[in-house]
Amino acid sequence: MAMYGAFAAPSLGMLTQSSAFGIISQNITNMNTGGYKAANTRFTTVLASKFDANSDVGGVRAVRKDYISTQGRIISTPNAHDVAINGDGFFVLNSELTGGDTYYTRDGGFHLKKEGTDTVTVTGGGSATVDKAYLADKNGHFVMGWTPDATGAFATSGTPEAIRLDQNAFTSEAAATTTASLALNLPANLDSGATKISRASVYDSNGAERSFELVWTRTSVAQQWTMHVRSDADAEPDSSVSSTSTTPNLASPQTFTFDSSGSLPSGTTASLAVNYATDPDLSLTLNVEDVTSIGDQFLYFDFQSDGRGPGTLKSYQFDEEGQIVGQFTNGVERALYKLPLATFVNPDGLDVLQGNIFNTTDASGTATLRQVRDPAVAVNTATGNNQERFEFAFFIPYAQELSNTNLQNEFTYMIMTQQAYNTAATLFSTVNEMTQTAANLKS
Repeated sequence: MAMYGAFAAPSLGMLTQSSAFGIISQNITNMNTGGYKAANTRFTTVLASKFDANSDVGGVRAVRKDYISTQGRIISTPNAHDVAINGDGFFVLNSELTGGDTYYTRDGGFHLKKEGTDTVTVTGGGSATVDKAYLADKNGHFVMGWTPDATGAFATSGTPEAIRLDQNAFTSEAAATTTASLALNLPANLDSGATKISRASVYDSNGAERSFELVWTRTSVAQQWTMHVRSDADAEPDSSVSSTSTTPNLASPQTFTFDSSGSLPSGTTASLAVNYATDPDLSLTLNVEDVTSIGDQFLYFDFQSDGRGPGTLKSYQFDEEGQIVGQFTNGVERALYKLPLATFVNPDGLDVLQGNIFNTTDASGTATLRQVRDPAVAVNTATGNNQERFEFAFFIPYAQELSNTNLQNEFTYMIMTQQAYNTAATLFSTVNEMTQTAANLKS
């Protein structure tokens, strides 16, 4: 090797170790960064070029190795928008609401981003312009999710769309009450003609809350009561009640006869119909099997019914399947979106971009969108184990994945890199002294 060529190896050594030190520094400084994936430096030999009998320029070259597929540390957070992936896969992002560039990330520290406006109908009539808000990552890219069909199932073969989560994004429709149940106790020792009243509220087909009274009247027959409906001031006189039961001791359609223990036969129901002059009529089936006639006290226990008024979105949260479950003001809960996970043949081959996001390369392969807990995979009926349905990942709500940096290893690499750099610098200094000695021989 020519004398001046001897500078090549230590020079490349110092440059390579400087590059390695830079990666170590980046790993350490990003140890608490959401979704950051650590890298390492691999070294390859630079072979000398040969010219005749002389060889010149040899040394070492740094090659970056990314550990994108390695799981990061997961911490809990108080933010309902945060969700972590435990396992394989990446969140799917898009730079625009429609179209735009697709990216991938492991950082589930999301927030709402205002984008565009919408026109909604307000109470009392008229309309108002409201802001729309979408789930986004820290770079402002939109998080993508699947939407359910009319049955609530997710068609995962479709294209995911931006996740809109402002208060006006969803409503829950009203539903009329069709079934109800009543639990109370009627005094067993009252005189014939005595009455007791229980009150109830249900919903009509418009979602309006309607009240009525059930008037219980003691008959002259032992342990026997009649019941009729009395609605509010809008009720018409033809409000009626009928009852059905397969048991023989139900004396008449409006009469209930209790047995010697003060109970009604199991499954006893009453069909209630209340007609209003201006509002939709009420028609429901009332289960009265928990009505008793014991002792001397009138005790009201409970009235339960289905039906609901209209509702607006009040809150939401992720579940372990990646569904965003919305809670509405009328008590309804339903899945609004489901997060797909993008998996790759070689995730370590993804292109690392600024902001802890990734893009596909030839080395990574194309993305395959998969759902956690595939309903096509059956539960193990013998053990009740769902593990088969979570074979590659699951989501952790109120959590965020941080860096996968191993601090202990990084400090070890730092010491090794410093020693290698110092050694290369010493070698460079020695070659320099040798060159100076050779130059001084001419003088």
